[in-house]
Amino acid sequence: MKPEYLITLADPAQIPDLFRGPFLKGHREPRLAVVGRSNVGKSTLINALLQAKLAQVSKQPGKTRAIHFYLWKVIDRIIADLPGYGYARASWSERDRWEEFIRHYFDTDENLEGVILLLDARHGPTEADLEAIQFLRGREVLMKVVFSKSDTLKTQSMRAQRKKAASEALGKLGIAADAIFWVSSQTRQGLPELIREMKKGWEHA
Repeated sequence: MKPEYLITLADPAQIPDLFRGPFLKGHREPRLAVVGRSNVGKSTLINALLQAKLAQVSKQPGKTRAIHFYLWKVIDRIIADLPGYGYARASWSERDRWEEFIRHYFDTDENLEGVILLLDARHGPTEADLEAIQFLRGREVLMKVVFSKSDTLKTQSMRAQRKKAASEALGKLGIAADAIFWVSSQTRQGLPELIREMKKGWEHA
């Protein structure tokens, strides 16, 4: 059961044609949105999860300017790859457009099950990440936090320190430890646990 690309949402004007109640172009599978700062490795993670090179990976931050949907039959879900936030070179008008675009999508998609918020294992949560958490909370979206690039933490001591600091910071925001995952797209460390959680469904977490 190979995953497949479904469609790209590049303009809010497409929404009336794409969504009909819980359906996305005739597909009723629940949607899981992947959200993260530009250059955090969103597309790389999606490809690692799907084990297919569907999401376009670029060395240029902020390349994704639309929402790409992928049908993942293994877990009976549709993955929504959202544009990255916090791109430093983006103008304020571009950032406002991002927020309005994402808000419109969240308000429209009746079958959005939850969000994977992707953070960098080496840093943060950054100010941009905290703003994203606040934004998602404001939309009342169920959220799991995934730290990518965990393989860059080379020693056990580094891993322990980062996990402690990050868990404490997120804990103050009301994000429980069992909603936090540490993964590596390169080594696949932590991916089986994350996939099991995605397959189980956010509403049952």
